[in-house]
Amino acid sequence: MELRIKNNTFVLLPQKAIYWKEAQLVLVSDLHIGKISHFRKAGIPVPHHGSHDNFRRLDEIIESTDTKHILFVGDLFHSDVNREWDQFCSWRKQYPAIKMDIVLGNHDYLPEDFCKNYQIDIYPTELVIGPFTFAHHPREEFINEHEYVISGHVHPVVSLSGMARQHVTVPCFYFGTQQAILPSFGYFTGGYAIDIEETDTVIAVAAKKLYPVQLKTETSRLGA
Repeated sequence: MELRIKNNTFVLLPQKAIYWKEAQLVLVSDLHIGKISHFRKAGIPVPHHGSHDNFRRLDEIIESTDTKHILFVGDLFHSDVNREWDQFCSWRKQYPAIKMDIVLGNHDYLPEDFCKNYQIDIYPTELVIGPFTFAHHPREEFINEHEYVISGHVHPVVSLSGMARQHVTVPCFYFGTQQAILPSFGYFTGGYAIDIEETDTVIAVAAKKLYPVQLKTETSRLGA
């Protein structure tokens, strides 16, 4: 599914990422690498295969696009160094020709030599490329009416209703007039409710497919 924003083409991917065609750049937010191991260490029974699922979907994205650049829009990592960090380091070494950058999120506490050793550039708060500002936290106020921010952090989800009053909650992409919010890429990250307007575009991700969401009432919400 493609969206045009400021004369650029963004391809929404069922893996919960975005491919920016003109820049040959993949946008990924909120992997929270290390969260599964962190919870398992605390005795919480989280499925261990989730971390492998994250890397499998990243591989699928690289194989299905012409990406030259991956930008992690915050919370690439979740906790202190653990075995999932080792998995990421091994994965990164498989793609030396692909540029990788991080706009730091509130969970990204990286060792000083980490990014240098693994050829990853760090941007502490935001990165501006062309007409777009990439930041981990969504904006509450904009610099001017021309700014368009692409962010993550809140893990947007949407509740869908069926004909028989059944309900299912799934991740979604959110596009407002000046801001987009990516779904959380990570396997075990949860979701959060945000208000939406009639002019917003919401695309749900379910069963590896994308579904435009039609708002039927003024009180419709993105919600967990």
